[in-house]
Amino acid sequence: MSFSRDPGLPYSAFTQACRAFKPSELIPAIARASAALGEPPYSDAVKHRMPPWGLAAAARDSLLYGNEYRSKPVDETALQKLMHKFPNAMDIDDVGAADFLVRLMTRVTYEQFPYQESIFEELARSHAWMVEGLPDVETRVITEDSLADMLDGVPFREAIGATFFLQVGAFQNGGAYKPGWLDQPNFTEVLKLYPRTNIEKIASRLTTTPAAFRTAFNDHSVGTATAARFDYNPLLATPFVDMGDGEPVAPATRLIMRTVTPGGLYYAGMSKHGEAFADDLGGLFEHYIGRQLRLIEDAEVEPEIVFGKGGGRKSVDWFVILPNLVILVEVKSRRLGPAARAGDATLMNSLSKTLGGAHQQLARTVGHLADNHSAFTNIPTDRPMLGLIVTAEPFYTGAAYLLDHDVAVIRRGKLPDVPVAAASAREVEWLVTHGKDVEPLLLAEIAKSASGVVSLRDIGRKADTENPILSSAWNAYPWPTGKGRDAGESPATPSGSPDFNKF
Repeated sequence: MSFSRDPGLPYSAFTQACRAFKPSELIPAIARASAALGEPPYSDAVKHRMPPWGLAAAARDSLLYGNEYRSKPVDETALQKLMHKFPNAMDIDDVGAADFLVRLMTRVTYEQFPYQESIFEELARSHAWMVEGLPDVETRVITEDSLADMLDGVPFREAIGATFFLQVGAFQNGGAYKPGWLDQPNFTEVLKLYPRTNIEKIASRLTTTPAAFRTAFNDHSVGTATAARFDYNPLLATPFVDMGDGEPVAPATRLIMRTVTPGGLYYAGMSKHGEAFADDLGGLFEHYIGRQLRLIEDAEVEPEIVFGKGGGRKSVDWFVILPNLVILVEVKSRRLGPAARAGDATLMNSLSKTLGGAHQQLARTVGHLADNHSAFTNIPTDRPMLGLIVTAEPFYTGAAYLLDHDVAVIRRGKLPDVPVAAASAREVEWLVTHGKDVEPLLLAEIAKSASGVVSLRDIGRKADTENPILSSAWNAYPWPTGKGRDAGESPATPSGSPDFNKF
């Protein structure tokens, strides 16, 4: 069976609407509209009339399928009409398939949510995870030098600063980066913070051409009608496009800073270093989550238990022991590939490897505890337990997967049932801000969750409380205003985003 949400509007109709304009005119217009949206949270009106993910899809389709032999003018009304078509343009041919709901939800959430998440956590986490973790974690291929090599020779922390410069500049200048800025006298002070060579190298790294854009798409495309709307968008890796005039524009301005997050570097690292990069990233992430868990007041945090002949067996990654609750934590840093994010047949296999594999490790650990295994004598079994799977990126449909596959609860007869929750790093960062209230909050979520699925998302961040690890990481950078995270800015926005006109 195949249908679109509007029988008269398959996704190809939206693509055809994008082709009505010259790319050289539509792409800059989209960049201006994207920059004008600013930072989230976005109003419902914006999400319906000018969604940033819709603008990014229009830019992709124009670059892939448009040509310069078009005459339809691009103005605000034309762009609004284009975005009006977008929400209803969706082809679905797997309605009767198993796991249809999980696949559909995955497509939509991965399309929309990344544009609505705070960049503060993303950037601060990058530093705390990748930079601060290196001295404490033994790695095979990830070093400060290898990260710089992936960033065209720019050290990671300096690349974050240069990328920040480019994003703020694009936001304040209609989505454009004009290399001539760097010659202006008012940028002298800015260039003391962000060296010109770094800005130029990062700008070059993040800039593509229409021809290179098409090549990148063909290399990663799912290539099915169902995936067309949700297919890979090369703007994720190269958010600037040079249309031939030497002044690149960013049709999805919010994607600029995401290029220097662990997620933005993941596939580049895998391409260069293979599985060793993923293994190193996993070790660094496990260490980072351990740091976050130790922020919970009155908690005893124990690391992974290694046991058996030659130390060949392992428990979950962390145990958080509270007076009335034990949390078993399994950490996963693997990410969904473009095809899985588009909800194709590889999605369920990816979820099984990540969430299913984590569940198996949790179940094995619960089994050892139920059997009073000698290696686990320091872990109490006289109180409720919660199995927590922590993923580096949000698995937006994690709870649905756990329910659909009947793995939301671990049952071992000698112990009470153990509910299982899937949470992202962001949700853990928010959870620990509750201090002594973490335990009663989790116990309340367990009590109200008859299905066994516990959601940390419902707990959120404690009002007016910042995560100290993220705040410290953020303040490690010389932001242009001289303001740090203690200056009273909202944690959802970078502190004191600079106005280049003032430099």
